[in-house]
Amino acid sequence: MKKVKIYEEEARQKWGHTEAWKQSQEKVKKMGKAGLKKVLAESEKLTEEIAECMKNGEDPTGDVAQKLIAKHYEGLRAFYEPNLEMYRGLAEMCVADPRFAANYEKVAKGLVTFMHAAMLHFADEQQKKK
Repeated sequence: MKKVKIYEEEARQKWGHTEAWKQSQEKVKKMGKAGLKKVLAESEKLTEEIAECMKNGEDPTGDVAQKLIAKHYEGLRAFYEPNLEMYRGLAEMCVADPRFAANYEKVAKGLVTFMHAAMLHFADEQQKKK
C-alpha cells in the first residue's frame, strides 16, 4: 500500500496538471473499488494473452499481436481518453522505467521489449490511417 501511495504522488506531480489526469481521477472514483478491481483483472488477463502471443513466436507487428495491442489501447479508456502521442509515451515509459519493465518481465521474460515494439507499431499504423 505504501508503494501505491508513492506511485500516486509521483504521478500526481508529473501529470496532475493534465486533462488525462483529471479524467482518470474522475473515472476511478466513479467505478469504485469493485469496478477498479474488475478493470485491473481484465488488464492482467490481456497482459497474459499478449505474453502468450509472444511465447508462441508471433511478431509484435503481426496481426495477432496488433489485435491484442488494439485492445490494450482501448483499455486505457477505462481511465482516460488516450491519443497516439500518449500511447507512444507509454511505450517509451515501459522500457525506460525499471518498475514498468519489471511488471511486464515478471509475466514473461522479454515481454517489455515485445510490448514496446507492438505499441509503437500500433501507434504508427493508426497515424497512417489519419
